[in-house]
Amino acid sequence: MTRLEPDVVVAGAGPVGLMLACELRTAGVSVVVLDRLERPDPAIRAGSIGPLAVEALERRGLAKELRAAEQDTLRRYAEMAAAAPHPGDEDGTASPKEHFAGLDKIDSGRYEGAGRRRMRVEQPVLVEILLRRAEDLGIDVRREHEVVEVRQDSGGVVVTAETPGGRRAVRGRYVVGCDGGGSAVRRLTGFAFTGTAATVTGRRGVVELADPSALTPGFQYGPGGVLVYGLGVNRVATLEFDGPPEDPGRPLTTAELRESVRRVGGTDVPITAMTAGGYFTDHAYQASAYRMGRVLLAGDAAHVHAPFGGQGLNVGIVDAVNLGWKLAAEVLGHAPPGLLDTYSAERHPVGARLLHNTRAQTALMRPDPHSTALRELFSDLMDLPEVDRFLGRMLAGFDIRYDLGDSDPLVGTLLPNLPLAAPGEGPGGSVAEAMHAARGLLIDLRGRDEIGETAAGWAGRVETVTAGGERAGDLGDVEALLLRPDGCVAWVLRTGSRFDAGRLTAALEKWFGAPLAA
Repeated sequence: MTRLEPDVVVAGAGPVGLMLACELRTAGVSVVVLDRLERPDPAIRAGSIGPLAVEALERRGLAKELRAAEQDTLRRYAEMAAAAPHPGDEDGTASPKEHFAGLDKIDSGRYEGAGRRRMRVEQPVLVEILLRRAEDLGIDVRREHEVVEVRQDSGGVVVTAETPGGRRAVRGRYVVGCDGGGSAVRRLTGFAFTGTAATVTGRRGVVELADPSALTPGFQYGPGGVLVYGLGVNRVATLEFDGPPEDPGRPLTTAELRESVRRVGGTDVPITAMTAGGYFTDHAYQASAYRMGRVLLAGDAAHVHAPFGGQGLNVGIVDAVNLGWKLAAEVLGHAPPGLLDTYSAERHPVGARLLHNTRAQTALMRPDPHSTALRELFSDLMDLPEVDRFLGRMLAGFDIRYDLGDSDPLVGTLLPNLPLAAPGEGPGGSVAEAMHAARGLLIDLRGRDEIGETAAGWAGRVETVTAGGERAGDLGDVEALLLRPDGCVAWVLRTGSRFDAGRLTAALEKWFGAPLAA
C-alpha cells in the first residue's frame, strides 16, 4: 500500500470533480483526483452547458476553448440537418429549443439578457477541456482508483482506493465526493440520501440511422411514451412509463433501443450503429446536507434527478465553484468562521428546487389522459410571456439568490460576465477576464479612492478594478460592488448612497477573513 498526502482528495474525474480540482489548484491547494474508470466516460449525458456554468468557465479563462467546441458541435448539427432536412427545422440546426417537459417553447430572449446563454458543448468535450486545464495546473489525476473506504479523524480523511496494482491510501485534509449518483464517498461516509424512487425507463444513444429522415428532431408524445431526437448530435432517446430499468448497469444494445423506438414512436427505424448507449430514469434523491465533518459532496453525488431540461451539469459546475474557493480558504488558513458551512446552506436549496421541477416534468410527460390534458393546458400557459420567462430563468438558474443578510436585490445573485472597460483599458475588459485567478473582485465604477483604500488589506485575495464611467449603465444605478470568487455579489454601493467603509469592511471580513497584516 502506497500513500499520497494532498490537501484535498477529489473523488470523480467528471466535469464537476475536474472543475473543483481546477478551482482548488488555482487557489494554491494541492489536489489528487481519483476516478474508478480507465478512461473518461464517452456517454453524452448532457448535450450542452447551462449559462451559469458557461459564465463560471469563462471566469477561469476557458472562453476560447468553449467557443471552438461549440462551433464544432454546430457544424455537426448543420451536417445532420443537411442529411435529413425537415420542414419544421427553420434554422437548419436540427436541434430542439430549450424545453420544459419536452414543451420546447422557451424563448431565451425573454430571460437571458447581457449575452447570457447556454452553449452547445457536449459533456465529454467539456471533460476534455477540463482535463487539459488540470494537466496545465499540474493536478494529479489517478485513474482506475475505485474508492472502497473513507475514514475521517480530527485532522483529515484517509481514502482507500482499489487499483490494478493493489490498494492505495490517500490522506487529505478534506475529501469531496464528485463521484456521481452512486457515490461511494457518500455511501461510505453515511450521508442520508432521501427522495422518490424511479418510475420510468429511459434509453438513449448516439446513433447512425439507415434513413436519417425517418425521425423528426424534437419531442414526439405517444401512447407508449416519449421519443426524442436531436438533443445532441444524432442522439435518440425514448422514455417509457413502465417502471425503472431492471438492470441500469447492463449495456444497452442497438436492438433494444430500436425496439423501444418502435414501441414509443409507432414506427420501425433501422439503427445501423450506436455509441455511448445507456439508461436513465427519474429517481430524485438528495443528501440531507452536503458536508459531514471533513467530507463534502458536489454534483450528482449530492443530488440525482431526471435529466429533463438539461440542468444537472449547470447545477453541478456551480456547486463546484461555490465550494472551491471556500474550501481553499479553509485549507490555506484564512477562512472566516463558518465559511465552509455556507456551501451547503447556499447550494442545498438549489438542489432541492432542481428535484422539484424535474418531478413536475415527469408528471407532465406521462402518456395517460389526465397528464396529457395537463400537458396541453401547461403548453397554452407557456404562450404567456411571464410564464415562459419564469420557466426559462428557473431552468437556467438565473433566479438563484443566496441569503447573505443584505436586502439589496443584487446581493446574493450571480453577476453576468459584464464588460468593464474597452480592451486595453485596465486589467480586465470584462468580469470574466478580471477573475481568471479565482479571487474576489471589487469593481469601482466611479474611481473613488476611499473604496480601494478600504479594501487594501485584502490584496491578494481581492482584486480591485476601476471601470470606465461609460460602462456604469450596464449595472444600472450601481457605483461599486464586491464579487466573491464564484461571481456572487456580496456588497453593493448604489448611486446616491453614502459610502460606508464599515459596511464594505464587514463584507470583506465575512467572505475573505481578517485583513493581511500591514
